[in-house]
Amino acid sequence: MLKEVYFDSMALYLITGLPGTGKTTVCNELKARGITAYDGDKDHLAHWYDKEWRIVRYDGTAEFLRTHERSISREIVERLAQEASDKPVFLCNDPENEVDLIESFAKIFVLVADKETVQQRLSARDSGPGHYDWGKLPHEVSYSLDRKVETLGRIVLDATQSPVAIVDKIVASVSI
Repeated sequence: MLKEVYFDSMALYLITGLPGTGKTTVCNELKARGITAYDGDKDHLAHWYDKEWRIVRYDGTAEFLRTHERSISREIVERLAQEASDKPVFLCNDPENEVDLIESFAKIFVLVADKETVQQRLSARDSGPGHYDWGKLPHEVSYSLDRKVETLGRIVLDATQSPVAIVDKIVASVSI
């Protein structure tokens, strides 16, 4: 039987980190506990955008990564914030436009792991049929590892811990 969790406020929370730090796994654990959580990639909230902010399809090339960004639109985040007006909602993703959306989140959690762990997880990743396995190409690994994740003012969590331990810490930091 799941323990009932009481949250201190109904709010939208972001769980971010580099690819391979466990955002999807943490999202799945939150959902298993009956908590509303969205995976920006698997739930199709995050998209690749060109310079004119049009949604485009990733073509797998290094050049594409230099000229496009993977982000979540303000409209989607506002919709999630509205949903969070009557229950806590977690968004698990690493949108490149996070700085433009920061005011929408009550708290931001950052999953961090060493480069070796991230590389190992990316190389072992198997997302299943119909989903692109990000991190299989050398330029994708470089792109992932070269990105900077802001930790200032965020709750930093060691992503090498078990997903259960990570979610326990997240829930403890937002619940009564």
